[in-house]
Amino acid sequence: MLSTVEEEDLEEEAIDSRKASLKAARGPLLSLGATVLFAVSSELTALSSIDGIPGFQLVFFMRLSQFLIVLVCILIFRPKLTGENKRQNGLLFLETVVNNVATTLMYLSFTYASPGIAFGIIQGSMPLFTACFGFIFLKEKIGLIPICGILISIVGVILVSIGMAHQSVGSTNAMVVSITLPLAAAFSKGPDMVLSRAILKDMSGITMLLYITVVGTVAEIILTYSFETPVWVMSAKTAWYIAGLGLCQAVAMLFFLGVLKVEKAAIAVALRALVIPLTILLDYLILSKVPNAIKWGGLSIIILGTLGLGIYTWWSHKQKEKRKTLLKKMDFSQEIDDTD
Repeated sequence: MLSTVEEEDLEEEAIDSRKASLKAARGPLLSLGATVLFAVSSELTALSSIDGIPGFQLVFFMRLSQFLIVLVCILIFRPKLTGENKRQNGLLFLETVVNNVATTLMYLSFTYASPGIAFGIIQGSMPLFTACFGFIFLKEKIGLIPICGILISIVGVILVSIGMAHQSVGSTNAMVVSITLPLAAAFSKGPDMVLSRAILKDMSGITMLLYITVVGTVAEIILTYSFETPVWVMSAKTAWYIAGLGLCQAVAMLFFLGVLKVEKAAIAVALRALVIPLTILLDYLILSKVPNAIKWGGLSIIILGTLGLGIYTWWSHKQKEKRKTLLKKMDFSQEIDDTD
């Protein structure tokens, strides 16, 4: 029979283990939530475009919805609205410009190609670009196992893109645009992810989103009137699509900022690879686009690589949390500070 003290120790260890597991799962769980919302928002973009809403105007509606949600968050959490020095304010300015360019390119991609093929190209390229920019500017190195998970997912993305190319129909120019836009979006998303992570080390993500959405809302309405004929009269169904797009994107961005807060930029991007199978599933359910055999093979590889990366990320964080807990029990507070 265990003594009362031993039982209390075992119970305390079990509680500590559960806390460590939950804390370690923050990144993968937040990434899963963001992934689902990103996939839904891409479909809502495609549906709104089919109903005749121009591309720039769609991004304007999305940015406006995000801005209104960010305002509510500011009233609730009251973060600082400026940086503490020139470096932080400079990073805010750069991120505002880069994020709006990248987001515009990404959502225009959904109007020229199916969300599945656009996300396939973007997600297949983003981990590489982000890892390079992250290493150069943040000195973030990626371990061998995460690299393997990323490479496995990229192989799956390439297969999915090949399968989509075999199924696509249309002119050569349309095909070039449907590939070029996602590639440009992926390249610009690399520095976007790195800048976001750098800012989140010192500032609130809500402050960053405030500047992004204010500038984005103004810029997109100017682009709408400069290059498109805006459509302000629409059906109730289309209005719901647009409202859902703005809400999904705003919450997805908040979730993903949480991922960037706790994960390296390249890992955060790689965990989002599940957006491809989710988007293709929604393409099938909503847009009636049936995947072929090559797509199915690619989707299976993407899921395998992303799940492997997610499990390894959770396990490595859990080991760190266990170590911190052990050091705290042994009252090695100085060592904890030095190793973190």
